[in-house]
Amino acid sequence: MKIKILFMSVLLMGSTMVGLTSCSDDDTTAPAVDEKEDLTLTADVQRVKIGPENMVLIDVASGNGQYHAFSLNPEIADVVVGDDGQYYIQGFKNGTAQMVISDAASNYKQLTVFVYTTDQLQLSHEDYTMSAVLGKNIISRECTVVLGNGGYSVESNNAMLHAEIDSESGMITIEAIAYKEEFKAVVTVKDCAGLSASINVTVTPSLEPFTQDELDAILAKNRNDLFIEDHQFPYTVAEDFARGLERSGTWSDRSTGNGSHTFGWWCDGWYDAGHYIIYPEGTTIGQEVDAIYRFLYRSSIFYGETTYNLDGKAKILQDDGTKKVMIWWNVDLENEFISRGWIVKMK
Repeated sequence: MKIKILFMSVLLMGSTMVGLTSCSDDDTTAPAVDEKEDLTLTADVQRVKIGPENMVLIDVASGNGQYHAFSLNPEIADVVVGDDGQYYIQGFKNGTAQMVISDAASNYKQLTVFVYTTDQLQLSHEDYTMSAVLGKNIISRECTVVLGNGGYSVESNNAMLHAEIDSESGMITIEAIAYKEEFKAVVTVKDCAGLSASINVTVTPSLEPFTQDELDAILAKNRNDLFIEDHQFPYTVAEDFARGLERSGTWSDRSTGNGSHTFGWWCDGWYDAGHYIIYPEGTTIGQEVDAIYRFLYRSSIFYGETTYNLDGKAKILQDDGTKKVMIWWNVDLENEFISRGWIVKMK
């Protein structure tokens, strides 16, 4: 009822509404009540592409003559009189607009119009492969929408892979964890015009413990640093190390006298904590060797002591007058995880 009152008021005020079909100014006789027809359109939903060359005719299937129409969202789509005297919808920008149609019997009909830019949704990739260190999380933002209508949404058909998209720019964020068996997922993007396109994503594991970018970042460190991660490791080494530096922990880089060499750090405080890599004496730069990561913990308050050994491999990346850099790792296929660590000691 509200929209009828609004519409009739606009008519009386001489608004910009236009008739859908021409009629004589002398013909003012409304049809008899028993001749009244329902107002129907050939479609209640219409897709319109932006541009005057793509205007779509408003097609009335049945009604009572003297048709009029107006747009509730003229900035998105509006009613336009064509050169042929017919009445069309012209789209101006992506989005949804509502058109209101009326006839001489005061019937009203609403037409939903979806305005779009292109008939094709195109993505940067049809197939995409992601590779990550076993057990590690990987995030990619390389895939994006190349051509589309905005208002994007995305979904993945595999719970092991998560996807998000910027609804306006179309940049796709894909996130997954690499397991020992590669897996696949289909990432499907939709736009505001109802178009869709998909990317076939494959996630593969790498048994290399560090990427080249990670190795470069470790070698680029210019201050003392220590890090260790393991899926069962019970302590946060980074916090221990930070607290220890405040109390000036002690570094160790020496032979044990039994064919092994110890490289690491020890902190004395209300608890004692040590973090070491133990490897064969005589190991050269770039040589991969069997090694142990050892964590020692003694508390003067709780009188507890813990020694935690992790078997694995190690390699010296740099050892010169500037610094010594060493990495350690363990490939655990059963638990689908690569434990990793490094020590950087400035000289």
